[in-house]
This record gives sequence, C-alpha cells and structure tokens, in this order.
Amino acid sequence: MSTPPPSTQPPQTRPAPSRVNHVPELLVPQEPAPAAIPWSPKYKVARRLRWSAVLVPLTLILLVATTRFLSHPVAFDLLIPGAHKEPHTWTEMIFDWSPHMAHTPPSHPEDALVRRSATPTLAPPLPQNPVLPTPFPQPFDTTLSTNFSTTECYNFFLNMTQTTPFRSCRPFSLLLTHSDEFQEAQNNITAMNVDVWGTCNTVLPWDQCSANMAWFTSTLQSSCVKDLSDQNAMAMDTLVALQAFDLMRNVSCQVDPATDAYCYVESVADSDPSSYWFYLLPLGQTLVTITSDACNQCTKGLMTMYADALDGGSSTPLSGLRQTYQNAAKSLNSACGTNYAKASTTSAAPARVRLPLVLLFVCVSFASWHFFVM
Repeated sequence: MSTPPPSTQPPQTRPAPSRVNHVPELLVPQEPAPAAIPWSPKYKVARRLRWSAVLVPLTLILLVATTRFLSHPVAFDLLIPGAHKEPHTWTEMIFDWSPHMAHTPPSHPEDALVRRSATPTLAPPLPQNPVLPTPFPQPFDTTLSTNFSTTECYNFFLNMTQTTPFRSCRPFSLLLTHSDEFQEAQNNITAMNVDVWGTCNTVLPWDQCSANMAWFTSTLQSSCVKDLSDQNAMAMDTLVALQAFDLMRNVSCQVDPATDAYCYVESVADSDPSSYWFYLLPLGQTLVTITSDACNQCTKGLMTMYADALDGGSSTPLSGLRQTYQNAAKSLNSACGTNYAKASTTSAAPARVRLPLVLLFVCVSFASWHFFVM
C-alpha cells in the first residue's frame, strides 16, 4: 500500500474561542404607533363647534363694545351719578350727542345726586312786562350745517331762519332743541323766565304765527323731499318741531296756579329733571327713567294737553308725540298711580324694532356654526 504524499497547504486550525463577552446594544422600547382616527362627520362637527365656542363670545363682545360706543351719547351721562361737572347742567347736556368719556366713581355719597345746584332753586313768578334780550334767542343761532342732500333744502333753511315771519314768532318747539342761547339761559333762572315770557307774548298775533308756521311746514315738505326721504336729521327734526308749534306754545305758557310761575321754568329750576323730560315728548324724544317728583299738577295738566291734541284737538300730525305718548303715560301712571295720566285713544306710531339680546346671541351662534360646518 502506498502512502499519500504530504499536503502542500498549511494545516487549518480553528480559532480559539474568545473569552470577551459581547454585550448586545440596548434597544429603547418603542411605543406602539397610535391607530389612525377615522375622519368622521361627528368629529368634524365637534371640532368646528369648539371653534364656535371661542368665536361667538368674542363676536358678542365686539358687538357690545361697538354698540356701547355708538349708542352712549353724553346725554346718557345724566343717568350716571357724578358724571357731569360744572358749568354744564343736565339741561345743556341733554342735546349733546357726542360719544361719552370715561367716568370715575363719585368719592362721596352726596356726589351721586344729580343736582343742578347745592340747594333747590325756586322758580320766580311770571314777570311783568320784562325787558327782552335783544336780539331775542333764535333757533339755529350757530352756523347752519351744510349737511343737506339738496341745495334746495339748504336754501330753504337759510331763508326761513332769516325771515321776520319766522323770527318774530319765537317758536318754543325749535328753541328748546336748536338754540344755544336759549340753552345757556338755563343757567340763569331769571333769564329763562324772561325768555319763556317772550315766547308767549310775541309782537305778531298767535293766529298769524300759527299760519306762518303752517306755511313753513308745507314749504319744507316740498323743498326737502330728498332730505326727508334720506332721513336727514336736520330736516326730520325741524319738520316735527314745526308741526308741534301750536301745541308747544300752549305748553310753554302753562302756569302753575299754586305758585303763579311757568310750569316749564319750574321744571328747569327743579333739582330733579323728571318733569323736564315730558316737554320733549312732542319732539319725538322718548321718556327716560323718572321719579315720583314728576307727580305734580303741571305734569298732569301737560299730559292732558297731549292726549287732547292726539285725540283730535290738533290739525297737525304730531308724529313725534304719537311715538312717545303711550309709553310716557304708562311710566307716569306707574310712578304716580293708576289713571294719573289721561289715556289717548290714538294708537302710537310703530316703534323701531330692536333685536333682543338673547335672539342676537342665537343668531350669532347659528351663523358661526353654519360657517364652520359648511
């Protein structure tokens, strides 16, 4: 037997096992991936409703803030204790419709009283042939605004305010709201007493002044058609005041038999303006909150004159009084007793509809929800 030749390859040896222990790398445990949430309609609506819950209150806050700025004139400061300071009085501030300024609370309880002066002022009796101011206070005694829709209407106002038939009749209905000089007289009760006497005792006879104002009323309606259609404040307010000329002249000349003083002058002198508000009803200005101070014979007689005029005693429409009388009568009866104010058989003119706050909230909520779900 032959022996195989030796191999030329070096013998292969197995490597010796290593004595170093290999430690496997540590793995950070991974959380299982969340399962995908299906995009269901319910989830979509819920998400949008959450947005509505944020946007609706913000929208309401914006609405309230804007409305408060636009609808809070300085005249409303009369209802806020200590809001006005001298030399302004409530009779001056009532026709100031600029946006109000911020107020600070009164530091003392007595500051919360809305008073014309520290002590009540007594109205003087009717003057006897007083010396009237020259010239006598006139409506539109400041620069006449040019904010008219038509030149024809503007020219009518220029001509009316400069003519003797208008100026000599001293219309109380327009002096009350459109004369700065007449308002200034509120600070001097003696001067106010003389001015009221002047409106009741004109050079022209009463019948002639009534005819003059009827002519101006008719001419305004034909010359200011576009302005009346556009609800121009100057044209609208003047028309209402001209229509109320006869009634307001009777009102201004009413005398309190217990004091022999003009009832209107007494309302100006009174530290409580409750009685004063009733003189603005024929001009379409709504009665504000009153106190029992309004329960006097002058106010009772005033409301009787208003009711009689509405029930056929006046030949003019009295559109301003028709809008304000019924609510004013209810307020007076509530403060003074049932049937204190005479009821009118004429229904009040339709009032402007104001959206209740709850309904406003529902409308805004629905609009926001509808926007997000669409």
